[in-house]
Amino acid sequence: MKHTTAAAAAAVALAGLITAAGPAAAAPPPCTPDVLRLEALPVGAPGGSFVDRVNALGKGDLAVGTSRQQPAYWRGARVHAVPLPAGYTSGEVRSVNAKGLMAGTLKQAGSENRVLFTYRQGAAAVRLLSAPAPSPYEGKAFVSDTGHVAGLDGTVAREWVNGQPVRTLELPPGSDPRARITEVNGINKRGDVLGSALVHHETQDGFVHRSYPVVWPAGGGPAQGLVPASEGDYSRTTEPTGIDNAGTVVGHESEGWRDIRRDVGHLWRAPYTAAPAPSPDLPGQSELIAHAISPTGRVVVGMAYSWEDFGYPKPTQATYRTGNGLVRALPTPTAGAHGEATSVSGDDRVGGAEWSPSGGRLLVWTCASKQAYAKG
Repeated sequence: MKHTTAAAAAAVALAGLITAAGPAAAAPPPCTPDVLRLEALPVGAPGGSFVDRVNALGKGDLAVGTSRQQPAYWRGARVHAVPLPAGYTSGEVRSVNAKGLMAGTLKQAGSENRVLFTYRQGAAAVRLLSAPAPSPYEGKAFVSDTGHVAGLDGTVAREWVNGQPVRTLELPPGSDPRARITEVNGINKRGDVLGSALVHHETQDGFVHRSYPVVWPAGGGPAQGLVPASEGDYSRTTEPTGIDNAGTVVGHESEGWRDIRRDVGHLWRAPYTAAPAPSPDLPGQSELIAHAISPTGRVVVGMAYSWEDFGYPKPTQATYRTGNGLVRALPTPTAGAHGEATSVSGDDRVGGAEWSPSGGRLLVWTCASKQAYAKG
């Protein structure tokens, strides 16, 4: 199935103000449009399960993610390996906060056991947060600017502070008792945690199927379940992918049926009482996956594609959308290559990838707003 192959590869994108009341505000550094081709680590992980990707962008020129199935970070285009503890062969850095603290997941050799970790650039070792535990779900880890880390400890969603677990992230009050937290999907500056819940149960009358985002407020308090994009259709899954500092949630609804997949981007806005607002498609493409939202909520990035009975009729494209504007495309350095955007910063950088029959590479677009272009 061509979609599966492409998706796996894909995962492999003001002036100072002077007032009488005070001095001039500091102007941001000059922005130069460019596409950085990120280096890859020299060796890969045997039997790893992590897809190469730029997961997050930190301060300055810092990017974090996975290279050849190993946790890595980049300064500019130069790659650096995160040191692996004995017995671990693969992993990913999933997030980084404004102070440079990284969080991610490692996998033990020869097993499905995973652990969560934090790491600072230049440290001799990672700091493990959890004991090795198997999980049927993807164990992502996210860190806030205050150092709170949220992720899955086996099958239990938890929050850590200073390396110690401080909260179990429970389902919203009144949830179906068969519901499960299947992922942690993000954390914002103030510490609101985003996750995914799923009810999938077969009864005599058919399937009960409901997938929906969950938000745990910073500092405690009960979780809130968000309105799913649709309910009752087991071929459709709502997947949140990020939360901004105001609590706006981005994600998409995926529909999989036989050899067909469809994706629609969505936004949920606090106080989360309304249904999500669907995103328009990129002109010329029929599907849109929304991968990330900037800290201010100003920009949403992702991937646009089209599906036909016999595969993709055209290359996928990295997408960039500002506010409620049109979805625009980001260029790939290689003409005709597939593109995807997977992370976005508050300083107009976008992380992503391109791939073609000759191979793939991870990318960072700088000054992305000046490179994004409208499709006719």
